[in-house]
Amino acid sequence: MVAANRCFRSCLALLAVCFFAGCIPIPVPPHGFGVVPDMVAIESFRLRDSTRADVLLKLGEPRHRLEGDHFLIYEWDVAYGWLLVYPGVYGPITFPHYLCLEFGSDSRLVRQDHLIGSIYGKPDKAIKKCMNPSEVLDEVDAK
Repeated sequence: MVAANRCFRSCLALLAVCFFAGCIPIPVPPHGFGVVPDMVAIESFRLRDSTRADVLLKLGEPRHRLEGDHFLIYEWDVAYGWLLVYPGVYGPITFPHYLCLEFGSDSRLVRQDHLIGSIYGKPDKAIKKCMNPSEVLDEVDAK
């Protein structure tokens, strides 16, 4: 009970600070923002069975094609909220999402990863993580 009361007071204080600072974050259920790949199509891909042509037919042109189409990376944003700034300026709070697909020499899917970047993340880190799975995507993950 004491912890819940402390949490409530902390949230209320945070909202008051945001209000008096002239900005109010409004959380919303996560939803795609912009062009989002078809999740049903993504779930239908099978390792060692789906081909590069299958992926391109179902998802269209990727944002990044690397090493002679050995890697395809689709990129989209997911909005987790809106930020209202006084007087009437607003914008979405989004995080970049990446679908990394790696194909073997026979053009069959060998690896599929869904990566989530940070709010200020650059696609370079996701590309590096995609091409080398042991890489760390964000500085936060390294700690």
